[in-house]
Amino acid sequence: MGTSASNRGPSSAVPFDPPWLEEIEIPNIPPPVQSDGDEDQTTETQSDKLSPSARFGNARRNLSDYVVSGDRGSLRRALGHYSKTGMGGSRKLSNRLKLSSIVAAGLFSALQSLSEGNNEPLSTVIAQLLKNDAGIYSVIDEVVRFVCPDGGSLDETSTRNSVSSALSDFFQDNPDVDIMNLNEDSIWILISSFLGYEAFNRIQLDIGQAFERLESLVSRVSRLNDMRDYLKSEISSQLNAIRKEIARRTISDLQEIFQKSIERTFSVFEVSL
Repeated sequence: MGTSASNRGPSSAVPFDPPWLEEIEIPNIPPPVQSDGDEDQTTETQSDKLSPSARFGNARRNLSDYVVSGDRGSLRRALGHYSKTGMGGSRKLSNRLKLSSIVAAGLFSALQSLSEGNNEPLSTVIAQLLKNDAGIYSVIDEVVRFVCPDGGSLDETSTRNSVSSALSDFFQDNPDVDIMNLNEDSIWILISSFLGYEAFNRIQLDIGQAFERLESLVSRVSRLNDMRDYLKSEISSQLNAIRKEIARRTISDLQEIFQKSIERTFSVFEVSL
C-alpha cells in the first residue's frame, strides 16, 4: 500500500506518454479505434509533448499539506496541479491513462457478455471453478487474466491490481452476487471503482512520496485510503453523468467514454486552482 522511497516519480523534459505505451497488447479485445477527438493533437510542437521543469512541485506541496492535515481542499489543489502542470492538462493525463480505459472497456464487455451468455471461453472456466468450490478469488484471477495485459511494466501491473481490487471490493460488499449474471448498474459500479484505483495508482507512483512523511503506518494507510476513495467518488460522479448522455455503447465507444470520464474529473480539479 505504501510508496517506495527509491521512486522519485517522472522527471522533467521527458515525453508525457512513454513510447512503449501504444505497443501493449490487451487480450480478447481488438485494438481501440482512433477517435476524431485526437485530431487536434497533430498541431502540438515537440516542446508541447515534453514535460516542464519542476512539473510536480505545486502538486507535491499541496499533497504534503493534505498528508499532514487531511484537508480535502489541499488534496483537490494537489490533484489540480498534478493534472494541469505535472501531466500537461486533463486531456494529456487521460491519454496517459489510455491503457486504463482500454482495459475498462474490455472488463465491461467481458462482464456484460457473461451476463448475456455470450462469453463461452470465460464462462466455461468460471463455471468449472464454481463447480469445484474454488472460491471467488480464483474466479477474480481468471477475469484478470482474460482482460488484462500480462507484461511487466508498471502500467500493466497496475491494471491487473486494479481489476483484482475492484472485483474484490465489489464481492466483499455483495457476497451473494452471481458474477455471470451481473446487472448493468453493477458493471458500471465496478468500472468506476477500477478507474478510481487506476488514477490512484498513477498519482501514487508519480507524487506519492509525500505519504512517506507519516511515520505512523496507520495514519499513512488512512490518508491513502481517503485519497483513493475521493478519486473513486469523483470519477464515479463524472462517469454517471456521461452514462446519462449516451444511448448505445460499443467497444470503441466504451473506451472513449471511460477516457472522457478521467479527463472530466481532472478538469474539475483544475478549475479549483
